[in-house]
Amino acid sequence: MEGIPEKVEACLTDYIKHIEKQLPRDLLVGVYLYGSISLGAFDEEKSDIDFITLLKRDLTKEEGKCVKSIHQSLNVNSLGQRMDGMYLSIDHIGKTNGELSPYFYCSDGKVKKGYWDINAVTWWMLENNGIKVQGKRISDLSIRSKWNHVVENMKFNIDTYWLNKAKHKIMFVFDDMVEFCVLTLSRILSTLEVKKILTKVEALKKVKEILPQRWHLLLEEGWRLRHNPKSTSLYQSRVKRAVECRKFIFFVYQFCHDCYFDDVREMKKGWENNI
Repeated sequence: MEGIPEKVEACLTDYIKHIEKQLPRDLLVGVYLYGSISLGAFDEEKSDIDFITLLKRDLTKEEGKCVKSIHQSLNVNSLGQRMDGMYLSIDHIGKTNGELSPYFYCSDGKVKKGYWDINAVTWWMLENNGIKVQGKRISDLSIRSKWNHVVENMKFNIDTYWLNKAKHKIMFVFDDMVEFCVLTLSRILSTLEVKKILTKVEALKKVKEILPQRWHLLLEEGWRLRHNPKSTSLYQSRVKRAVECRKFIFFVYQFCHDCYFDDVREMKKGWENNI
C-alpha cells in the first residue's frame, strides 16, 4: 500500500480480511484513508488512523454488530485501537452530518451509531490527499468538494466550538488541551492562509510567519508538547499559560474574521473581561 507505514499496512490488511469475511461480499465499495497519514505526517505513537469505509448501502443492525466485533478483534493491536472512521453509504459522498441520518462509526476502538467526522474538510482531504486501501479509485467516487465549504467549516469551528471551549478556564491548565488548542488553531489559520491543508508541524511553522511575535512563545510551547512533552515547560505558571491559550482563541477568532471571513468584524463585548 503506497504511502502507508509498514505497521499501519499490517493493521489495515487485517482489517480488510475481517471486513471481507464478516460482511456481505458485494457490500464494500472501498476503504480510504485521510488525515495525517494521507499528508505523510503519521506519528506511530500519537496519530489516529482516519478512515472512511464506503458501502453500497447503509449497514443493517446485524451488520453493525459484525463491525463492532471486527474492531474488538483489532483492538488487541495498539494501532487498531486508534482506528477512527465512518461506515457510509456511497450515497453519502459529499454530504455533511446535517444531511445524514445516523451511521456507524468507530472512535477509540469503540463502534457506535450516531455522527462523527463528516464535514467539508473530510471530503476535501479525501478527494485531494486521500489514500485508497481497497476498492474503487478515489477519482471515480465523484466527490467534488468545494473550498468555500471548507472555509465555512473553519468558521463554524472557530465561532462555535472554540469560543465555547474558551468559556471553560480550568481545561487549559492541562498539557493535552494546550497542545490541542495551539496545533488545531494553527492548522485552521494556515489552511485559510495558504488555501491548503497542512500537517500540524507545517502549520505551526507557517503560523509563526503569519502572527506577531507576541504569540511565538505559545506556539513554541505547542511544539514542545507535541515533540518533547516531558521537557520543561516554557511557562513558569500553568495558570498564565492557560490564560494565554484563552486569549489566543479570542485573537484567532478576530484575526480570521478580519483577514479571511466576510462578515463579523468585532469580538463580542465582554469576552476579554471574562479571561
